[in-house]
Amino acid sequence: MLTKKEALELVSRELQSRSSPQELWVVIDKQTIERSFGWVFFYESKAFLETGLFRDRLFGNGPVIVNKASGAVEFYGSGDLPEDIIKVYEIKLTKAEK
Repeated sequence: MLTKKEALELVSRELQSRSSPQELWVVIDKQTIERSFGWVFFYESKAFLETGLFRDRLFGNGPVIVNKASGAVEFYGSGDLPEDIIKVYEIKLTKAEK
């Protein structure tokens, strides 16, 4: 079982591998949602968090779910509300358990 700290490290490494030094992506820890299955993380460009300028914002970046039992990291787009993504993920887990 992963701890939140370990899950955050997984997501941070994955974000670093997907972003570039010119546009670093970082987790917004205060927005993290904890559920029984693990955590839902949100991220944004470091530049936007520092400047607040619209031009520095990421688009299409939805939540990232980390399963604390399996360590799986799943990225989602911004097309659905985070609450809906979580519901679908929980349904998927329930079906997998059967």
